[in-house]
Amino acid sequence: MSEEKVSSGEANKFSYAKIWWIGFGFLGVQMAFTSYNAFLPLMYREFFASRAVVGLLMGTDNLIGLLLIPIIGAWSDQMDSPWGRRLPFIMIAIPIAALTHFAIPLVSSVLILLIITEIIFTAAMHSYRGPIISLMPDHTPPEKRSTANGIINLMGGIGTLISFGVLALLYDIDPRLTFGIGGIVLILSLLVVWWKVDRNPPYVDNSPRSSSNPIKEAINGIRDLLKPGYTGQFLILLAMLTYFIGYAGLNAMFPIYGVETLGLSEGRANFILTSFAGSFLVFAIFAGFIGTKIGKIPTMLWGLLLVPGLFLLAIPVRAPWLIALIFVFGGLGWALVNVQAMPLIADFGGRDRVGFYIGLYYVFTMIGQMVGPFMLGLAMDLIGNQGMFMGGAAFFFLAYIMLKAGEKKLTADPVQIARQTRTDP
Repeated sequence: MSEEKVSSGEANKFSYAKIWWIGFGFLGVQMAFTSYNAFLPLMYREFFASRAVVGLLMGTDNLIGLLLIPIIGAWSDQMDSPWGRRLPFIMIAIPIAALTHFAIPLVSSVLILLIITEIIFTAAMHSYRGPIISLMPDHTPPEKRSTANGIINLMGGIGTLISFGVLALLYDIDPRLTFGIGGIVLILSLLVVWWKVDRNPPYVDNSPRSSSNPIKEAINGIRDLLKPGYTGQFLILLAMLTYFIGYAGLNAMFPIYGVETLGLSEGRANFILTSFAGSFLVFAIFAGFIGTKIGKIPTMLWGLLLVPGLFLLAIPVRAPWLIALIFVFGGLGWALVNVQAMPLIADFGGRDRVGFYIGLYYVFTMIGQMVGPFMLGLAMDLIGNQGMFMGGAAFFFLAYIMLKAGEKKLTADPVQIARQTRTDP
Protein backbone atom coordinates (compact mmCIF):
# COMPACT_ATOMS: atom_id res chain seq x y z
CA MET A 1 0.00 0.00 0.00
CA SER A 2 1.51 3.31 -1.11
CA GLU A 3 0.80 6.44 0.87
CA GLU A 4 1.55 10.12 0.56
CA LYS A 5 3.06 10.65 3.95
CA VAL A 6 2.51 13.86 5.83
CA SER A 7 5.05 15.16 8.24
CA SER A 8 4.34 15.27 11.96
CA GLY A 9 4.38 19.07 11.64
CA GLU A 10 1.58 18.89 9.07
CA ALA A 11 -0.39 16.43 11.19
CA ASN A 12 -0.22 18.87 14.11
CA LYS A 13 -1.86 21.53 11.94
CA PHE A 14 -5.07 19.52 11.54
CA SER A 15 -8.00 20.75 13.59
CA TYR A 16 -11.64 19.64 13.56
CA ALA A 17 -12.52 23.13 14.77
CA LYS A 18 -11.19 24.55 11.51
CA ILE A 19 -13.40 22.10 9.58
CA TRP A 20 -16.44 23.46 11.44
CA TRP A 21 -15.49 26.96 10.33
CA ILE A 22 -14.98 25.82 6.73
CA GLY A 23 -18.43 24.23 6.98
CA PHE A 24 -19.95 27.70 7.18
CA GLY A 25 -19.10 28.08 3.51
CA PHE A 26 -21.13 24.97 2.62
CA LEU A 27 -23.93 26.17 4.90
CA GLY A 28 -24.17 29.26 2.68
CA VAL A 29 -24.20 27.15 -0.49
CA GLN A 30 -27.02 24.90 0.71
CA MET A 31 -29.08 27.74 2.18
CA ALA A 32 -28.90 29.87 -0.97
CA PHE A 33 -29.58 27.03 -3.40
CA THR A 34 -32.48 25.73 -1.29
CA SER A 35 -34.23 29.13 -1.37
CA TYR A 36 -33.45 29.50 -5.07
CA ASN A 37 -34.88 26.06 -5.95
CA ALA A 38 -37.97 26.56 -3.79
CA PHE A 39 -39.06 30.02 -4.90
CA LEU A 40 -37.76 30.64 -8.43
CA PRO A 41 -40.37 28.25 -9.94
CA LEU A 42 -43.12 30.26 -8.20
CA MET A 43 -41.77 33.44 -9.77
CA TYR A 44 -41.50 31.90 -13.24
CA ARG A 45 -45.04 30.56 -12.89
CA GLU A 46 -46.28 34.14 -13.14
CA PHE A 47 -44.96 34.26 -16.73
CA PHE A 48 -45.45 30.69 -18.00
CA ALA A 49 -48.39 28.32 -17.69
CA SER A 50 -46.25 25.40 -18.90
CA ARG A 51 -44.49 23.56 -16.09
CA ALA A 52 -42.10 22.15 -18.66
CA VAL A 53 -40.92 25.66 -19.57
CA VAL A 54 -40.46 26.49 -15.90
CA GLY A 55 -38.47 23.30 -15.43
CA LEU A 56 -36.35 24.11 -18.47
CA LEU A 57 -35.46 27.53 -17.07
CA MET A 58 -34.59 26.01 -13.71
CA GLY A 59 -32.41 23.47 -15.54
CA THR A 60 -30.00 26.25 -16.49
CA ASP A 61 -28.57 25.76 -12.98
CA ASN A 62 -27.36 22.23 -13.74
CA LEU A 63 -26.18 23.16 -17.22
CA ILE A 64 -24.09 26.07 -15.93
CA GLY A 65 -22.71 23.83 -13.22
CA LEU A 66 -21.71 21.09 -15.66
CA LEU A 67 -19.78 23.64 -17.72
CA LEU A 68 -18.19 25.67 -14.91
CA ILE A 69 -17.40 23.33 -12.03
CA PRO A 70 -14.65 21.17 -13.63
CA ILE A 71 -13.03 24.23 -15.24
CA ILE A 72 -13.03 26.23 -12.01
CA GLY A 73 -11.77 23.17 -10.13
CA ALA A 74 -8.81 22.74 -12.49
CA TRP A 75 -8.14 26.49 -12.41
CA SER A 76 -8.12 26.57 -8.60
CA ASP A 77 -5.49 23.80 -8.56
CA GLN A 78 -3.19 26.06 -10.61
CA MET A 79 -3.92 29.41 -8.94
CA ASP A 80 -0.85 31.05 -7.40
CA SER A 81 -1.81 34.05 -5.28
CA PRO A 82 -1.05 35.58 -1.87
CA TRP A 83 -4.45 34.22 -0.76
CA GLY A 84 -3.73 30.65 -1.80
CA ARG A 85 -5.41 28.56 -4.46
CA ARG A 86 -9.11 28.60 -3.47
CA LEU A 87 -9.75 31.93 -1.75
CA PRO A 88 -9.51 34.16 -4.86
CA PHE A 89 -12.53 32.38 -6.39
CA ILE A 90 -14.44 32.51 -3.11
CA MET A 91 -13.67 36.21 -2.54
CA ILE A 92 -14.93 37.21 -5.99
CA ALA A 93 -17.89 34.85 -6.39
CA ILE A 94 -19.63 35.09 -3.00
CA PRO A 95 -20.28 38.87 -3.14
CA ILE A 96 -21.71 38.46 -6.66
CA ALA A 97 -23.85 35.54 -5.48
CA ALA A 98 -25.04 37.52 -2.44
CA LEU A 99 -25.90 40.60 -4.50
CA THR A 100 -27.86 38.66 -7.13
CA HIS A 101 -29.57 36.53 -4.45
CA PHE A 102 -30.74 39.76 -2.83
CA ALA A 103 -31.84 41.14 -6.23
CA ILE A 104 -34.00 38.18 -7.30
CA PRO A 105 -37.30 39.40 -5.75
CA LEU A 106 -36.53 42.98 -6.80
CA VAL A 107 -36.48 42.02 -10.50
CA SER A 108 -39.11 39.28 -10.36
CA SER A 109 -41.71 41.39 -12.18
CA VAL A 110 -39.54 41.72 -15.32
CA LEU A 111 -38.89 38.36 -17.00
CA ILE A 112 -35.68 39.22 -18.86
CA LEU A 113 -34.13 40.76 -15.73
CA LEU A 114 -35.14 37.72 -13.68
CA ILE A 115 -33.51 35.35 -16.17
CA ILE A 116 -30.32 37.42 -16.33
CA THR A 117 -30.14 37.62 -12.53
CA GLU A 118 -30.69 33.87 -12.22
CA ILE A 119 -27.90 33.11 -14.68
CA ILE A 120 -25.44 35.42 -12.91
CA PHE A 121 -26.43 33.99 -9.52
CA THR A 122 -25.98 30.35 -10.55
CA ALA A 123 -22.70 31.12 -12.35
CA ALA A 124 -21.35 32.80 -9.21
CA MET A 125 -22.52 29.96 -6.95
CA HIS A 126 -20.93 27.29 -9.13
CA SER A 127 -17.74 29.34 -9.39
CA TYR A 128 -17.10 29.04 -5.67
CA ARG A 129 -18.88 25.78 -4.84
CA GLY A 130 -15.96 23.56 -5.87
CA PRO A 131 -13.22 25.73 -4.29
CA ILE A 132 -15.06 26.05 -0.98
CA ILE A 133 -15.54 22.28 -0.75
CA SER A 134 -11.90 21.75 -1.77
CA LEU A 135 -10.86 23.63 1.38
CA MET A 136 -11.84 20.59 3.45
CA PRO A 137 -9.35 18.12 1.87
CA ASP A 138 -6.80 20.94 1.66
CA HIS A 139 -6.89 21.15 5.47
CA THR A 140 -7.47 17.46 6.28
CA PRO A 141 -5.22 14.39 6.05
CA PRO A 142 -6.79 11.66 3.87
CA GLU A 143 -7.44 9.28 6.76
CA LYS A 144 -9.63 11.86 8.53
CA ARG A 145 -11.60 13.15 5.53
CA SER A 146 -14.67 10.97 6.07
CA THR A 147 -15.20 12.37 9.57
CA ALA A 148 -14.45 15.90 8.34
CA ASN A 149 -16.97 15.54 5.52
CA GLY A 150 -19.57 14.41 8.04
CA ILE A 151 -19.11 17.79 9.70
CA ILE A 152 -19.35 19.58 6.33
CA ASN A 153 -22.59 17.72 5.51
CA LEU A 154 -24.02 18.58 8.91
CA MET A 155 -23.32 22.27 8.31
CA GLY A 156 -24.91 22.01 4.86
CA GLY A 157 -27.96 20.41 6.45
CA ILE A 158 -28.21 23.30 8.89
CA GLY A 159 -28.18 25.66 5.92
CA THR A 160 -31.06 23.73 4.37
CA LEU A 161 -32.99 23.85 7.66
CA ILE A 162 -32.45 27.62 7.89
CA SER A 163 -33.91 27.98 4.43
CA PHE A 164 -36.92 25.73 5.08
CA GLY A 165 -37.54 26.67 8.72
CA VAL A 166 -36.82 30.42 8.70
CA LEU A 167 -36.44 31.94 5.24
CA ALA A 168 -39.46 30.07 3.83
CA LEU A 169 -41.72 31.50 6.55
CA LEU A 170 -40.43 35.00 5.88
CA TYR A 171 -41.34 34.61 2.19
CA ASP A 172 -45.04 34.88 3.05
CA ILE A 173 -44.34 38.19 4.81
CA ASP A 174 -42.09 39.66 2.11
CA PRO A 175 -39.88 37.80 -0.41
CA ARG A 176 -37.29 40.55 -0.02
CA LEU A 177 -36.74 39.38 3.58
CA THR A 178 -36.05 35.82 2.44
CA PHE A 179 -33.55 36.73 -0.24
CA GLY A 180 -32.10 39.72 1.63
CA ILE A 181 -31.29 37.72 4.77
CA GLY A 182 -29.98 34.92 2.54
CA GLY A 183 -27.58 37.38 0.91
CA ILE A 184 -26.39 38.58 4.33
CA VAL A 185 -25.71 34.99 5.45
CA LEU A 186 -23.64 34.44 2.29
CA ILE A 187 -21.49 37.46 3.13
CA LEU A 188 -21.11 36.25 6.72
CA SER A 189 -19.98 32.84 5.43
CA LEU A 190 -17.33 34.62 3.34
CA LEU A 191 -16.06 36.52 6.36
CA VAL A 192 -15.85 33.36 8.47
CA VAL A 193 -13.98 31.43 5.78
CA TRP A 194 -11.65 34.37 5.07
CA TRP A 195 -10.86 34.68 8.77
CA LYS A 196 -10.35 30.99 9.56
CA VAL A 197 -8.78 29.14 6.61
CA ASP A 198 -5.06 28.84 5.98
CA ARG A 199 -3.65 30.64 2.96
CA ASN A 200 -1.28 27.71 2.38
CA PRO A 201 -3.00 24.67 3.91
CA PRO A 202 -0.83 21.64 4.68
CA TYR A 203 -2.48 18.91 2.58
CA VAL A 204 -2.31 20.55 -0.84
CA ASP A 205 0.68 21.30 -3.05
CA ASN A 206 1.41 24.99 -2.45
CA SER A 207 4.45 25.23 -4.71
CA PRO A 208 4.28 27.87 -7.48
CA ARG A 209 3.06 26.60 -10.85
CA SER A 210 3.25 27.87 -14.36
CA SER A 211 -0.11 29.06 -15.60
CA SER A 212 -1.98 26.98 -18.15
CA ASN A 213 -5.37 26.95 -19.81
CA PRO A 214 -7.90 25.66 -17.23
CA ILE A 215 -10.34 24.64 -19.96
CA LYS A 216 -7.65 22.54 -21.63
CA GLU A 217 -6.63 21.09 -18.27
CA ALA A 218 -10.22 20.11 -17.49
CA ILE A 219 -10.71 18.52 -20.93
CA ASN A 220 -7.43 16.61 -20.66
CA GLY A 221 -8.35 15.42 -17.18
CA ILE A 222 -11.71 14.11 -18.39
CA ARG A 223 -10.00 12.35 -21.29
CA ASP A 224 -7.64 10.69 -18.83
CA LEU A 225 -10.60 8.84 -17.32
CA LEU A 226 -10.90 6.82 -20.53
CA LYS A 227 -7.31 5.61 -20.31
CA PRO A 228 -6.55 2.15 -18.86
CA GLY A 229 -4.75 3.52 -15.81
CA TYR A 230 -7.85 5.38 -14.67
CA THR A 231 -10.44 2.61 -15.00
CA GLY A 232 -10.97 2.36 -11.25
CA GLN A 233 -11.61 6.08 -10.92
CA PHE A 234 -14.02 6.06 -13.84
CA LEU A 235 -16.02 3.12 -12.48
CA ILE A 236 -16.32 4.76 -9.07
CA LEU A 237 -17.52 8.03 -10.60
CA LEU A 238 -20.05 6.06 -12.68
CA ALA A 239 -21.23 4.35 -9.50
CA MET A 240 -21.86 7.76 -7.95
CA LEU A 241 -23.76 8.93 -11.02
CA THR A 242 -25.84 5.75 -10.86
CA TYR A 243 -26.89 5.89 -7.22
CA PHE A 244 -27.74 9.57 -7.61
CA ILE A 245 -30.24 8.53 -10.29
CA GLY A 246 -31.99 6.43 -7.64
CA TYR A 247 -31.72 9.09 -4.93
CA ALA A 248 -32.82 12.08 -7.01
CA GLY A 249 -35.55 10.10 -8.73
CA LEU A 250 -37.04 9.05 -5.40
CA ASN A 251 -37.02 12.62 -4.09
CA ALA A 252 -38.77 13.90 -7.22
CA MET A 253 -41.31 11.10 -7.62
CA PHE A 254 -42.25 10.26 -4.03
CA PRO A 255 -44.79 13.11 -3.68
CA ILE A 256 -46.71 11.59 -6.61
CA TYR A 257 -46.42 8.13 -5.00
CA GLY A 258 -47.59 9.55 -1.66
CA VAL A 259 -50.69 11.16 -3.17
CA GLU A 260 -51.71 8.38 -5.56
CA THR A 261 -50.66 5.25 -3.65
CA LEU A 262 -50.71 6.26 0.02
CA GLY A 263 -53.66 8.65 -0.28
CA LEU A 264 -51.85 11.59 1.30
CA SER A 265 -52.23 15.28 0.62
CA GLU A 266 -49.47 16.93 -1.37
CA GLY A 267 -48.13 18.62 1.75
CA ARG A 268 -48.03 15.41 3.83
CA ALA A 269 -46.45 13.48 0.98
CA ASN A 270 -43.64 16.02 0.81
CA PHE A 271 -43.34 16.12 4.60
CA ILE A 272 -42.59 12.38 4.79
CA LEU A 273 -39.37 13.05 2.86
CA THR A 274 -38.14 15.08 5.82
CA SER A 275 -37.71 11.80 7.72
CA PHE A 276 -35.11 10.78 5.13
CA ALA A 277 -33.38 14.18 5.07
CA GLY A 278 -33.51 14.63 8.84
CA SER A 279 -32.10 11.17 9.43
CA PHE A 280 -29.23 11.90 7.06
CA LEU A 281 -28.48 15.07 9.00
CA VAL A 282 -28.49 13.24 12.34
CA PHE A 283 -26.27 10.39 11.12
CA ALA A 284 -23.83 12.43 8.97
CA ILE A 285 -21.09 12.71 11.60
CA PHE A 286 -21.65 9.10 12.73
CA ALA A 287 -21.23 7.94 9.13
CA GLY A 288 -18.02 9.95 8.91
CA PHE A 289 -16.61 8.17 11.96
CA ILE A 290 -17.55 4.79 10.46
CA GLY A 291 -15.76 5.71 7.21
CA THR A 292 -12.67 6.71 9.17
CA LYS A 293 -12.77 3.43 11.10
CA ILE A 294 -13.31 0.84 8.34
CA GLY A 295 -12.49 2.80 5.16
CA LYS A 296 -14.50 4.86 2.70
CA ILE A 297 -15.36 2.21 0.09
CA PRO A 298 -16.36 -0.53 2.58
CA THR A 299 -18.68 1.96 4.32
CA MET A 300 -20.23 3.00 1.01
CA LEU A 301 -20.78 -0.63 0.04
CA TRP A 302 -22.74 -1.29 3.24
CA GLY A 303 -24.89 1.76 2.52
CA LEU A 304 -25.46 0.67 -1.08
CA LEU A 305 -26.90 -2.59 0.23
CA LEU A 306 -28.98 -1.08 3.03
CA VAL A 307 -30.77 1.59 0.98
CA PRO A 308 -32.09 -0.63 -1.85
CA GLY A 309 -33.05 -3.32 0.65
CA LEU A 310 -35.23 -0.75 2.42
CA PHE A 311 -36.72 0.39 -0.90
CA LEU A 312 -37.81 -3.17 -1.67
CA LEU A 313 -39.17 -3.53 1.87
CA ALA A 314 -41.32 -0.41 1.34
CA ILE A 315 -43.09 -1.67 -1.81
CA PRO A 316 -46.04 -3.42 -0.08
CA VAL A 317 -46.30 -0.87 2.77
CA ARG A 318 -49.31 1.44 2.75
CA ALA A 319 -49.05 2.96 6.23
CA PRO A 320 -47.47 6.43 5.97
CA TRP A 321 -45.90 6.23 9.43
CA LEU A 322 -44.18 2.98 8.51
CA ILE A 323 -42.87 4.48 5.27
CA ALA A 324 -41.50 7.37 7.34
CA LEU A 325 -39.79 4.89 9.67
CA ILE A 326 -38.25 3.06 6.73
CA PHE A 327 -36.99 6.40 5.44
CA VAL A 328 -35.32 7.08 8.79
CA PHE A 329 -33.17 3.97 8.26
CA GLY A 330 -32.81 5.00 4.62
CA GLY A 331 -31.27 8.27 5.77
CA LEU A 332 -28.70 6.29 7.74
CA GLY A 333 -27.86 4.22 4.66
CA TRP A 334 -27.62 7.34 2.51
CA ALA A 335 -25.26 8.93 5.05
CA LEU A 336 -23.00 5.86 4.90
CA VAL A 337 -22.82 6.33 1.13
CA ASN A 338 -22.79 10.06 0.57
CA VAL A 339 -20.54 11.24 3.40
CA GLN A 340 -17.66 9.10 2.08
CA ALA A 341 -18.09 9.92 -1.61
CA MET A 342 -16.52 13.34 -1.96
CA PRO A 343 -13.49 12.55 0.25
CA LEU A 344 -12.90 9.39 -1.78
CA ILE A 345 -12.82 11.38 -5.01
CA ALA A 346 -10.65 14.07 -3.40
CA ASP A 347 -8.10 11.37 -2.53
CA PHE A 348 -7.71 10.64 -6.24
CA GLY A 349 -6.38 14.16 -6.72
CA GLY A 350 -3.38 13.65 -4.46
CA ARG A 351 -2.02 17.01 -3.35
CA ASP A 352 -2.12 18.83 -6.67
CA ARG A 353 -5.48 18.09 -8.39
CA VAL A 354 -8.03 18.08 -5.57
CA GLY A 355 -10.08 20.91 -7.07
CA PHE A 356 -10.35 19.20 -10.44
CA TYR A 357 -11.46 15.89 -8.96
CA ILE A 358 -14.05 17.54 -6.73
CA GLY A 359 -15.28 19.23 -9.91
CA LEU A 360 -15.59 15.78 -11.52
CA TYR A 361 -17.53 14.55 -8.49
CA TYR A 362 -20.09 17.32 -8.95
CA VAL A 363 -20.31 16.78 -12.71
CA PHE A 364 -21.11 13.06 -12.37
CA THR A 365 -23.52 13.47 -9.47
CA MET A 366 -25.32 16.38 -11.17
CA ILE A 367 -25.84 14.25 -14.27
CA GLY A 368 -27.39 11.61 -12.02
CA GLN A 369 -29.68 14.22 -10.48
CA MET A 370 -30.75 15.44 -13.92
CA VAL A 371 -31.51 11.94 -15.21
CA GLY A 372 -33.01 10.47 -12.03
CA PRO A 373 -36.56 11.92 -12.10
CA PHE A 374 -37.01 10.85 -15.73
CA MET A 375 -35.72 7.31 -15.17
CA LEU A 376 -37.81 6.58 -12.10
CA GLY A 377 -40.81 8.33 -13.66
CA LEU A 378 -40.40 6.04 -16.67
CA ALA A 379 -40.30 3.01 -14.36
CA MET A 380 -43.57 4.19 -12.80
CA ASP A 381 -45.14 4.58 -16.25
CA LEU A 382 -44.10 1.06 -17.28
CA ILE A 383 -44.86 -1.03 -14.18
CA GLY A 384 -46.97 1.19 -11.95
CA ASN A 385 -46.14 3.44 -9.03
CA GLN A 386 -44.21 0.66 -7.27
CA GLY A 387 -41.71 1.09 -10.09
CA MET A 388 -40.33 4.07 -8.15
CA PHE A 389 -39.02 1.84 -5.35
CA MET A 390 -38.07 -0.99 -7.72
CA GLY A 391 -36.18 1.34 -10.07
CA GLY A 392 -34.47 3.11 -7.18
CA ALA A 393 -33.35 -0.21 -5.71
CA ALA A 394 -32.05 -1.36 -9.10
CA PHE A 395 -29.88 1.74 -9.53
CA PHE A 396 -28.44 1.43 -6.03
CA PHE A 397 -27.62 -2.26 -6.59
CA LEU A 398 -26.01 -1.40 -9.94
CA ALA A 399 -23.95 1.27 -8.18
CA TYR A 400 -22.84 -1.37 -5.65
CA ILE A 401 -21.57 -3.57 -8.47
CA MET A 402 -19.76 -0.64 -10.14
CA LEU A 403 -18.16 0.50 -6.89
CA LYS A 404 -17.00 -3.03 -6.08
CA ALA A 405 -15.47 -3.36 -9.55
CA GLY A 406 -13.87 0.06 -9.23
CA GLU A 407 -12.33 -0.90 -5.90
CA LYS A 408 -10.72 -3.95 -7.46
CA LYS A 409 -9.41 -1.89 -10.37
CA LEU A 410 -7.79 0.64 -8.04
CA THR A 411 -5.38 -2.01 -6.78
CA ALA A 412 -4.35 -2.85 -10.36
CA ASP A 413 -4.29 0.59 -12.00
CA PRO A 414 -0.69 1.84 -12.25
CA VAL A 415 -1.85 5.42 -11.88
CA GLN A 416 -3.44 4.65 -8.55
CA ILE A 417 -0.52 2.59 -7.28
CA ALA A 418 1.71 5.59 -7.90
CA ARG A 419 -0.66 8.36 -6.91
CA GLN A 420 -3.68 7.57 -4.77
CA THR A 421 -3.57 8.00 -1.05
CA ARG A 422 -5.11 4.89 0.44
CA THR A 423 -7.15 5.49 3.57
CA ASP A 424 -7.95 2.00 4.76
CA PRO A 425 -7.02 1.48 8.42
